[in-house]
Amino acid sequence: MKRNSLGTMAAAVACMGMLLPPTAYGAAPAVVGNDVALRQGGMLVGQVVDQQGVAKANSAVLILYGEQEVVRTTTDANGVFAVKGLRGGQYQLMTQDGVRVYRLWAPETAPPSARQAALIVAGDNVVRGNYPGHGWVDWMKAHPYITAGTIAAAIAIPVAIAASDDDDEGS
Repeated sequence: MKRNSLGTMAAAVACMGMLLPPTAYGAAPAVVGNDVALRQGGMLVGQVVDQQGVAKANSAVLILYGEQEVVRTTTDANGVFAVKGLRGGQYQLMTQDGVRVYRLWAPETAPPSARQAALIVAGDNVVRGNYPGHGWVDWMKAHPYITAGTIAAAIAIPVAIAASDDDDEGS
């Protein structure tokens, strides 16, 4: 009986581990090399260039915090843009040619390695292996049969193992 309850408890813990989102048991990935220090007034300054380093004039720049649009601006003739009123945090800077993630720091709180301006290379061909949705909940909604099958297997397999252990002892 002790062995059976230990197996059941292990199965329950395994099932709970499968149901937790990855962020519950691991740290969020750090944004490496994309730290930018905001200037006084929460001002972010940046530049949009193409892959050859040529400034992209009149390029639209959209700044998102999480899923929310914070501000939309346009670059000047030198590809430079500036926006005020931002707070520290992780932001997405989008242009028509792609998205770049930056960790913005409030004035005088940035690490020494932080840059003074954001540089967006338009057309930067970066391939990421992430699901383009908004997290594991959206993935589960998009794949209900896979989700249901995984949950059913996570429950049924430990139960079947525990039941087969009971049969061996009773013989």
